Amino acid sequence: MQTISDNLIKLTELLNDGEYHDGTSIGDALQMTRAGVWKLIKKLEQYDIPLTSVKGKGYRLDLPLILLDPQKILRLLAKKAVSVEVLEKVDSTNQYLKCYLQGNKDIRVCIAETQSQGRGRLNRQWHSPFGQNVYLSLLYPFQKDISELSGLSLVVSLALCHTIEIVIGQKEKMGIKWPNDMVVSGQKIAGILIEIQAESHGFCQTIIGIGVNVNTQQASDKEITQAWSSLQKLSGYYIDRNAICAELILQLLLYLERFSSRGLATFLEEWQQRDVLYQQPVTVISGNQEYSGIGHGIDAQGHLLLKMADGSVQSFSSGDTTLKKLYR
Repeated sequence: MQTISDNLIKLTELLNDGEYHDGTSIGDALQMTRAGVWKLIKKLEQYDIPLTSVKGKGYRLDLPLILLDPQKILRLLAKKAVSVEVLEKVDSTNQYLKCYLQGNKDIRVCIAETQSQGRGRLNRQWHSPFGQNVYLSLLYPFQKDISELSGLSLVVSLALCHTIEIVIGQKEKMGIKWPNDMVVSGQKIAGILIEIQAESHGFCQTIIGIGVNVNTQQASDKEITQAWSSLQKLSGYYIDRNAICAELILQLLLYLERFSSRGLATFLEEWQQRDVLYQQPVTVISGNQEYSGIGHGIDAQGHLLLKMADGSVQSFSSGDTTLKKLYR
């Protein structure tokens, strides 16, 4: 684990104009030696950031790169009571926040430029290239019993969809594939992994991990094994991740406070508007069993409902869902 370097942020800001900058002028701007500049350049190269180096002219970035800046995010949060930490590299943001679980009731956020062991639901690997996407985890306390947190992942999904539409506009409506895959036209944009630790006296700590494909343009089938897209692909322009991180934190705080005070019922109408499985042929794999039916929404606990061939309605509290055909 290492915290993001101010000099690395400043270097990318300097090189982001697409022009060449030599080591001496960079050193003067950053108040560091040419050897220090060279180490920063090498770090960017190790993270596979496309750079061009020309003798006598210096270095330039081949593509836009705006790194995460904790000060910029905090300014956008307008003094919300939340601690924000930005890391250059970590095994996983969820794992990192676990060290703050014991006896802590503060709201904390950890965001990383890259993860070495990022994962999603069902322990699937989450592709985490440096400087491209959002890998964010939120430590949020609930004065509730764990049984009252059913449906939490659905609420987080709704907050994330709303955030994305605020940031890039509503060119294409974000949908959710139960329980928490954000999709557009069948392509995954984001996912969520929630871990809950129940404590005494009806108190729970939750770590809400979120991954969003923001500026990724290419990935191999091995790196991402399902149909996917990114916010840059949808919008057609490069997106400053500081803005989306700040907006995501703000929306999460609003949605989680509402969920804490009013429960899942207040979100059911919003869920229905984003439910891509509704009235669609769906297959659910739960345990070692496979079930097929027609999506019938969710119940009061956030469980998936399927209308079976015999007309009965069956609920699922967990499982992996697949649409039998592409939805519109």
